Amino acid sequence: MNSIVQAVFEHSLAIPEKTAIIVDDKKISYRELAEKAAIFSNALKSHSVRKGQRIAIETRDLIAYFTAFLGCQLSNAIAVPIEEHISSNKLQDILKSVKPVLVFMQNDGESYRDFLTGHGSCGKITYPKGDATAAIIATTGTTGKPVLVTHTNKSILSEAQNLSAGTGITRDTILFSNVPHNLALGYRRVFAALYMGATAVLTHKPSSPELFASCIEKFHVSHLSLVYSNINMLLDIGNPALREALHRLSTIEIIAGSIALPLIHSLCREYPHATLYNVYGATESGCILINNVSQNPVENCLGKPALHTEISIIDENGVRIETPRQYGYIAVKGSMNMSGYYHKKALTAKIMHDDYIILNDIGYFDEDGFYYFVSRVGEIINAGEHKVIPGDIERVVSSYEGIADCACAILTTKDSIQVPILYIVCSVDNFDMERLKDYLAQHLESYKLPAKIICLDKIPRTATGKILRKSLAISEKKSGSLLK
Repeated sequence: MNSIVQAVFEHSLAIPEKTAIIVDDKKISYRELAEKAAIFSNALKSHSVRKGQRIAIETRDLIAYFTAFLGCQLSNAIAVPIEEHISSNKLQDILKSVKPVLVFMQNDGESYRDFLTGHGSCGKITYPKGDATAAIIATTGTTGKPVLVTHTNKSILSEAQNLSAGTGITRDTILFSNVPHNLALGYRRVFAALYMGATAVLTHKPSSPELFASCIEKFHVSHLSLVYSNINMLLDIGNPALREALHRLSTIEIIAGSIALPLIHSLCREYPHATLYNVYGATESGCILINNVSQNPVENCLGKPALHTEISIIDENGVRIETPRQYGYIAVKGSMNMSGYYHKKALTAKIMHDDYIILNDIGYFDEDGFYYFVSRVGEIINAGEHKVIPGDIERVVSSYEGIADCACAILTTKDSIQVPILYIVCSVDNFDMERLKDYLAQHLESYKLPAKIICLDKIPRTATGKILRKSLAISEKKSGSLLK
């Protein structure tokens, strides 16, 4: 097997009437999904779409979007996911770069309906080759700058195999994911379910405990995938009915770099009968490290390599580090890796060496083969003779009562000295800042103490929950108050 679309067609024969995807009150079976993918593929061919040409597909209609994604695979075209409500400037940048021959958007370009009406091929289906490019994904990812990542059918399939094997997805799984599906970490959850013949439950509604409980009640969801920034939605639930519904989950998958120890303990106490997974990866490489938090409730632990993954920690000279607990760059090798950045050979060569992708994260491994997250490259604060990791400060602050969220960033003084600056979101009125300062003085070394503490209404984060540290200064000007 070389592609997700091949898996879907095989399931359409083995379990034809089983539901593949549910979106709110709509659903599609594996038989219907295969038929519609074939119809879309034939429609592309009738419009003279050739192998390797790009097709832009918007996520507004999720069933049509995933059908089109599979249809592109079947026809050897390249899918270019487009987020719903994308800004005009961002859309034009993507379209200018990839030059799609067709664009499927609600308010512009082609209509999904016109390409999904008709009859699928009655002849023999020819599945795409594994090494054919299948998708181009927009991301900031490892580089920190907007880029386009190319993935083949084989890498997308390997990503699904990593995720399904690592988090226990089976044919009986009913998976709920509300991550934006134009992003790799969003569509990967759906493809992992489709690869296994499971059911994926999706929605455009904003995440909330009520939404999760409703989907569990209505669709018997067993596997919940959510980003780090939504974890608190699973805790401190006062409504007994909501809490009872959430406790029916058998698997909770958290898409995060690392999880603070107080949060790990809270999750394990609240969901003792569910298996908790922390999944780490990148757009360029997919799901590469998985930690079974229920069995290994260790702070900052990313777990062990996924099915098709080989991980190395390398030093600044590109030499593999063999000594446990020594910091270095996280590097990943495997069939799930991207083939490169679209039309960016120099950038690709900069982060890919000997089939390894050098990620923008610092980490280490221990004596038992577990890997740990330390910091993003460029976020470590050089405080005189000391190196300060923002996450060390954030973990102490997040455990303090009355703090809803926090982030640490670098402040460079007039003397070119770097010091930590702390941003907090308070969950209570009349927050006592002096008590927080006393608490930090007791729990942090003097060189880690924030030079400033700034209150914000909200910490700027990506859709996946990562802190946008460069945006903190902008947020400060808009809503912050300074407390020295």
